[in-house]
Amino acid sequence: MASIEPRRNAAGKVTSWRVVWRDNGARQHMRFDREADALQWKALLEAAQHDTAAAEAAILRKVSTTPTFEEAAEHHIARLTRAQPDTITRYRRFLVTHTAALNGLPVDKIAEDDLIHWIRDRQAHGSSAKTIRNVHGLIHAVMDSAVRRRLRPDNPCNGRLLPRDNRTDDTTTFLTGAEFALLMEHTHPFYVPLFSFLIGTGLRLSEAAALTREDVDLDGPTPSVRVTKAWKEDRGGRGWYVGPPKTRKARRTVSLSPSLVEMIRPRVEAAAPGALVWTMVGGSEVRSGRLYARVWRQAVDAAQAAGLAKSPRIHDLRHSHASLMIAGGMNLYELAGRLGHESITTTADTYGHLVPDVQWRAAELAESAIPLGAPPAIE
Repeated sequence: MASIEPRRNAAGKVTSWRVVWRDNGARQHMRFDREADALQWKALLEAAQHDTAAAEAAILRKVSTTPTFEEAAEHHIARLTRAQPDTITRYRRFLVTHTAALNGLPVDKIAEDDLIHWIRDRQAHGSSAKTIRNVHGLIHAVMDSAVRRRLRPDNPCNGRLLPRDNRTDDTTTFLTGAEFALLMEHTHPFYVPLFSFLIGTGLRLSEAAALTREDVDLDGPTPSVRVTKAWKEDRGGRGWYVGPPKTRKARRTVSLSPSLVEMIRPRVEAAAPGALVWTMVGGSEVRSGRLYARVWRQAVDAAQAAGLAKSPRIHDLRHSHASLMIAGGMNLYELAGRLGHESITTTADTYGHLVPDVQWRAAELAESAIPLGAPPAIE
């Protein structure tokens, strides 16, 4: 509980008042010339449960007529016309889970120091660098909207350096053809065609699970699948639904190898017009969590018992497809189109290190630029 201590001079006259409180265990204090101001600050602190930042935000609200950040964010989100429902839901979830340190501040009072405080708050709560960047993207857009509405003169997010991802572990797993074959030996036979399709095309599971019979051409000059939709989850209302794929360039045609055509032909031809090609046993829609829990986890465990040294995720079939294409000579530009990446930068950042020629050229350059000679003798 906050307390007020009168401060007296040598003559015993009260000259100021000091409010003392604890915020997260740390002792804090603030001096006021007027007792009324000290009482107001004490009341704000207690209303905010001794959260200093929240109490300061309450003071700012009293002196500002502009909307709070949370109100400005809701205004911005409500006017997004091109965002998918699941994106809208994710943005609103950000306001609940990630922007509490900003929500109560008037949008015209937010400064660079507030953003620094927000970043450090998120880091203290264990948010990853990627999550901070994603939420910062929303904050930046809200501030741009506030500038356009003339609620503030500039955007304090401009030029802000965000935390880097300093993780040293690489969670991406690449399977060789032999490792995939071992995994399939321990997979329920009903799902082998689906997993073979994923590693043979590089489609995201959400894209493959939304394919209907009309999306698959097995007998054309170049057998292929046409990707125009994907399963999405709107946690705010609609639940699971079929919508457009992840990006504009995710709408694409992906060719099928002859052996893959024969692998999936029975499933495609068994699907009724307009029906999903891939389902769970029993006919329900394929969901990533459901597929992992009921099928994939058991298959990986059994394959590991038989000698598989890796722990792949279902999404690693997409990564494995990319690595096998690169090993076969496909360049990054072609791979970006096949995977449906919006930018080749994504492809290069994810798979560039797998390109053999790039690695060989780098080694050659290092050899010519840094002549090392023989290692020194160790006595």
